Amino acid sequence: MRSQQDSNRITNSRTTNLVIYSLLISISSVMFVVERFIPYPVPGGKWGFSNFVILYTVVNLGFRAGILVGTLKTIIGSLFSGILFTPPFFMGFFGIISAAAFEWIFSKTKIFSYTTLSIIGMISNNFVQVLVGSFLIKSSAIFSFLPLMIGLGLISAIINAYLAKKMEEIIDENNFGLKIPKKD
Repeated sequence: MRSQQDSNRITNSRTTNLVIYSLLISISSVMFVVERFIPYPVPGGKWGFSNFVILYTVVNLGFRAGILVGTLKTIIGSLFSGILFTPPFFMGFFGIISAAAFEWIFSKTKIFSYTTLSIIGMISNNFVQVLVGSFLIKSSAIFSFLPLMIGLGLISAIINAYLAKKMEEIIDENNFGLKIPKKD
């Protein structure tokens, strides 16, 4: 009897995780596609509003979950945007991996707010995007966009922090029948 209960718990846990990750990936992928239609002053750039889901995921579910959601968001969003395996895809892919890693590392200290974590992730994301872009085009001229990208990124980082915090509050208050485990 006990093994059947353990089996059901594992199945329920996997099903719950599948639902949670599917929702997070869906929300971030839709945001990824929609934000391409919002004008951005740097050629080929975008605001990065879909990154609030990654921030929420890294803080609440951990590093591996953040990497999973960030990777699938970038692949699915790029597929629907028609940029899969193009230079913007690789710039965004490595940028979000970097942002998730730095946000997770600094979130472990438990002294930084969502806003600070979001700004750290934004700086990391933009720097890695420009680094990958300079490698792909074999020119360091792209680094001239970095100060502008970081300046504009402050706006999106603050908005992303607000959205991640709001998402956390809504999920904690309502939980929608899902028990989202908090990672330490």
